Amino acid sequence: MSSRCLTVTLCALVMGAWTTVSAEQPKFERLQLSDEYFAEGAGTGDFNHDGEQDVVCGPFWWEGPDFKAKHQFYDGHAFPNDSGYADNFFSYGHDINGDGWSDVLRLGFPGTPAYWYENPQGKEGDWTRHEVIAAVDNESPEFTDINGDERPDIICSMAGRLGYATFDPKQPTEPWAFHSISDPGPWQRFTHGLGVGDVNGDGRLDMLTSNGWYEQPETLDDSVLWEPHDYKFCPGGSQMFAYDFDGDGDNDVVTSLEAHKWGLSWFENVPGEDGSIDFKPHLIMGEKPEDNVDGVAFSQLHALAVHDMDGDGIKDIVTGKCYWAHNGHDPGARDPAVLYVFRTMREGGTARFAAQQLDDGSGVGRQIVISDINDNDRPDIIVANKKGVFVFRQ
Repeated sequence: MSSRCLTVTLCALVMGAWTTVSAEQPKFERLQLSDEYFAEGAGTGDFNHDGEQDVVCGPFWWEGPDFKAKHQFYDGHAFPNDSGYADNFFSYGHDINGDGWSDVLRLGFPGTPAYWYENPQGKEGDWTRHEVIAAVDNESPEFTDINGDERPDIICSMAGRLGYATFDPKQPTEPWAFHSISDPGPWQRFTHGLGVGDVNGDGRLDMLTSNGWYEQPETLDDSVLWEPHDYKFCPGGSQMFAYDFDGDGDNDVVTSLEAHKWGLSWFENVPGEDGSIDFKPHLIMGEKPEDNVDGVAFSQLHALAVHDMDGDGIKDIVTGKCYWAHNGHDPGARDPAVLYVFRTMREGGTARFAAQQLDDGSGVGRQIVISDINDNDRPDIIVANKKGVFVFRQ
């Protein structure tokens, strides 16, 4: 058998095995890249252009696939893990200038500027820094394509308005344009709860907040605001997502309820009295173990991700405890720093969620990244916080 045929056969066997065990709990290998506090999140990208996925957190990036070699790309340092906060919250790898090399987007402490660092294509020294926008408000910003131009945008609020920031690929080093979608509102640097998803099923991504959702218009024009739809999803959670959890053909919403307290819920998309979209709340996990079917309860769900983690074709929920999020002042702050997958099970026309603990010594920060970092066609989890930097390889 030729080496190419052998490779194809092995790949088929791996994918077949993945499909066969899709109803089983996924298994993960825990790697701790560092025990220092650099940021509240970590991202991925191929920073040395070798075809392997690397990890970036704060001022450092680690070479995949073993993550033993660490490189510094700007003048930064670790922060105390028992008090205060880092000046770097979110890290993303993306080729912003289109030269084929992954750059780094850094979202700092809420209310401070965002920067991107230009990959020098293997040259030594600090990477050139470019300011993106003057301030990224909200503690759950996103970096995803909301306007359909196949380039990721920064989803946030700024100067009291919801919106998104875009870059011009022809002038990538210029400041990004912020597009407001709302009138001035209650949004400020420490507001909690924000997300993106197609709530009404029209094929366009809407913006989700703790107090409702904003409908993307058919044609984007900075002079036209998005239509608001009020609904009190939560006092203030973390990342928010729209997805059809119960399989009935319309998209529901999921969010943690309070990033510094308790609660995780999904909101079933149901018809309103006037034909509009309404929601029916379903508690997944509350303050007490008896509030969850598997007897699970933990606080400080300050980061959330939605992804098919077990290969059954249905997206699951990944979340955990944000370790020392308010430096010990939150309810349950001294409980174990757990990381969980809540696997979605569709039964009897509704959804339930099977809780699977992956770890009790890492938790999450403000960002969870899901990526197939070891190229085995199974999603992995990357997190960072005051306990360090972690990769969970499936």
